[in-house]
Amino acid sequence: MTNWIGIADRFFGSLERRLIGAMALIVALTLLLQFVSQREAFGLQRESDALVRASALAENADQFAEAVGKLRTATNRGLVTSDIATTSDTLTDAAIAIGDRLAKLRDSGTVLFDLPGAAENFANLDRHIATILKVQTANGDKSALIAKVEAKNATMEALAAQMVDKAHAHRQSAQTRLVTSIERWQLLVLVTGGVTILVVLIVLIDLLRNILPAVRRMHRALQRLADGDLDIEIGVFRLQELQALSGPLETFRRNAKAVKNLAFTDAATGMPNRRAFQETAERLLSASKEGRFAFMLIDIDRFKHINDDYGHAAGDELVRIIGARMKAFLGKASVVARVGGDEFAVFLPLTAQTSGIAVGSALVEAMREPFSLGEYSVASTVSLGVTEAQLPSGSDVDAILRNADLALYASKKNGRNCATAFAAQMAEERLIDRALEKDLEAAFDGGQLRMVYQPIHSIDEACREVEALVRWKHPELGEVPPSTFIPAAERSGLMVRLGEWIIRRALQDFAKWPDIHMSLNLSPLQLQHDGFSTFLLDCCRQNGIAPQRLFLEVTESLSIERNTRALLTLNLLRNLGFRIALDDFGTGYSSLSMVKSFKFDRMKLDRTLVMDLGQDPASLAVLEAAVTMARHVGAEVVAEGISEDRLVAPTRSAGCTHLQGYFYSRPIEASHVHDYIAKVQGKRARAA
Repeated sequence: MTNWIGIADRFFGSLERRLIGAMALIVALTLLLQFVSQREAFGLQRESDALVRASALAENADQFAEAVGKLRTATNRGLVTSDIATTSDTLTDAAIAIGDRLAKLRDSGTVLFDLPGAAENFANLDRHIATILKVQTANGDKSALIAKVEAKNATMEALAAQMVDKAHAHRQSAQTRLVTSIERWQLLVLVTGGVTILVVLIVLIDLLRNILPAVRRMHRALQRLADGDLDIEIGVFRLQELQALSGPLETFRRNAKAVKNLAFTDAATGMPNRRAFQETAERLLSASKEGRFAFMLIDIDRFKHINDDYGHAAGDELVRIIGARMKAFLGKASVVARVGGDEFAVFLPLTAQTSGIAVGSALVEAMREPFSLGEYSVASTVSLGVTEAQLPSGSDVDAILRNADLALYASKKNGRNCATAFAAQMAEERLIDRALEKDLEAAFDGGQLRMVYQPIHSIDEACREVEALVRWKHPELGEVPPSTFIPAAERSGLMVRLGEWIIRRALQDFAKWPDIHMSLNLSPLQLQHDGFSTFLLDCCRQNGIAPQRLFLEVTESLSIERNTRALLTLNLLRNLGFRIALDDFGTGYSSLSMVKSFKFDRMKLDRTLVMDLGQDPASLAVLEAAVTMARHVGAEVVAEGISEDRLVAPTRSAGCTHLQGYFYSRPIEASHVHDYIAKVQGKRARAA
């Protein structure tokens, strides 16, 4: 039984064998039907011919019996009439008719004449007629002759009746055989045709219910795979051919999905990447006919410091944790993707009661809580740009993301750690920034750059130092602030060139003031540039300037403890005699760590620590703490932002050694520096 089941499964499990077997069976049944029909047609032809012959025989038998009856009628008439001539003619005609009918019966090949005495009774009809005529002419007693004639006639009538009965029985038998043949033919045709139709129906049902659905299912799977839908089930197929195809298709689907996951997934964090985000956002927008959606671009503030401090593996883990926190905060309806090293993109449907900037601001706030990286707890902030899309008008994802990027750029310009909504003027501002990046190249040779100098006063009001500051007068835009064009120089790759121009020009002016010191601001990119220390020394030699007269200012955002090259360069410069100042002290991530990592000669307090003095008691406490820290390591302390007289006394009492700000002087041109210093010295002399 098992063998038979296995054979049946092998046969019916194959689409090819199944169809070939069904077609072969239908052809065989059709041929059988044709054979049966042909054979029965021949049988019907024979039975029909036999019926025709039997009918002809029966008709001849009837005519023969009729002729015998006419002979008897003529005999009876002749026995009572005396007209011998008429009787003789009538009897002769009747005898001839009987002879003709007997001849036809013999020609039909019938065996009806096997009746006893049939041949003798009909062989001597002439003598019988003679006997009848003799009765007419005889005199006397004719009863014996009449009895003989009547007996002869009765015998012939009886034989004729038997012949008729036998002929009619033969015709009935032939007719019965014909009817039986017709019925058998109909039955055979019906059975064979019915079996053929049944097989065709079975094949059709199998085709409609089993084969075609399986083929259609396979076709749909192939179509969806061709359309890039890899989240389908290939399924299980009973047909061997489809089974053989489904296996490779499933392997292809899994491999393609793995490749797609690689192409659409950030390998380090498992989050969707930029391509996946864009395609998902486009699909969701296309599926929605109306509604409001928020697009956000989010950047981790100072992410490079995290990588430098804890390593890239910890940085990737932080990105993953931040992405997970964003997803948990925004909910399942959101799409959160990593689109850059430290940049995320968010797509979020908005309700009527929510706005993109409100959600963005709340998200920035949620990111301020420290993140756990195993044994470390890292505090990190994010900058966020958000724009809203209103369907059906806003469906261009590229354009929307560009607007979100402009808003993110604005958040960075505004000090980071905030969310900014896109506004139309941002595009114009961005165009201006791009134009500045482009125009800065021409500024070097066009005489658009110049140096100005802001005096720095010691605590005893003496002025023995200036800070070199660069200015750019754009031919169309006018004065461009450094806060705008310095980042443009960094983005365009011109910062090193700009820094070298500043040093050359400032040292040329500085050579004219032998009795004072000068502070130069250095970009982190300059410190990382090969040959910077050699370049600086060469410029000092060319202008006859001793390194001890220069303060080199670096910003706290440089984070030298995270930058080995910067630390080595600063150590080299300090050993060569330059004095190093830490600008914007008191802000950023790691003031204490910076002071511990490097021996600074001076700390310049950020203006935000000074501007609220006299108004907020906490500001004075923060200022005193920062000054105490700086003085404790033996560094001078410069208070920037002294714009009013009320700020002088608190900074002095806190322990600052130098003061700088608009209260004393705005930045002045190089030609006015000598006069300004002479003027200050004259005031001191008069005061003394």
